[in-house]
Amino acid sequence: MGVYRTVCYKVEDVFVKFLARNKDQAIIQTKVATYRNQKELKDQERKAEKDKQLAEERQIQQQKREAEVKRRRELEEKERREIEALLSRVMQQGYSQYEYNEISRNKQFFSALTQRVFESNEKALAFIYCEYDKSSKKEIKGYLIPTNKRVLFLTRDLTFMDKFRYQTVINVNWFKDGLLERGLKIQYGKRRLEFDEMFDQAQMERVGNIILNHATHKVYM
Repeated sequence: MGVYRTVCYKVEDVFVKFLARNKDQAIIQTKVATYRNQKELKDQERKAEKDKQLAEERQIQQQKREAEVKRRRELEEKERREIEALLSRVMQQGYSQYEYNEISRNKQFFSALTQRVFESNEKALAFIYCEYDKSSKKEIKGYLIPTNKRVLFLTRDLTFMDKFRYQTVINVNWFKDGLLERGLKIQYGKRRLEFDEMFDQAQMERVGNIILNHATHKVYM
């Protein structure tokens, strides 16, 4: 019995004794004890019912959380399968984490790339998002994509595309373009192609090396 209830009972005993001072105290005490026992039993039943309801509510909430976790996992698994299926259509073999992330974020572009741009049996070897300095007055953002047939540069909306032949590539060099940015300079015959605003150096080197290794005239960086 809690301290609070003990105090309450003692106060009740004083009032009962005063109010029933002219009655048989043994009978009164029996009635008081019976009343208290019944009241405690009802309190216990109410508490048990409340505990049961709380347990049921917790179980329902747990089931909802588990269902939500399952739903998210199923969506993630579906998303993963879709990305891997698209990767298999875009990439010739293997892919970097950078490429996985880009395809995950830009599925519409890469799907259109395979359907509207790639030739028969053409696959990407790598790619990187960057800015193409087409001229001193014209800079275009898009993807630089060496494939198993050629090198492409395309904007995400496919409104601009430039194509380059590996046979014409003479040299590839990378350079710093600010504190965090990097870029590639490609000697393309008598022209010098410049692609900058690349923020992933490892991916930039991957793209640059692939272009260089597929060029007819190789001058290593």
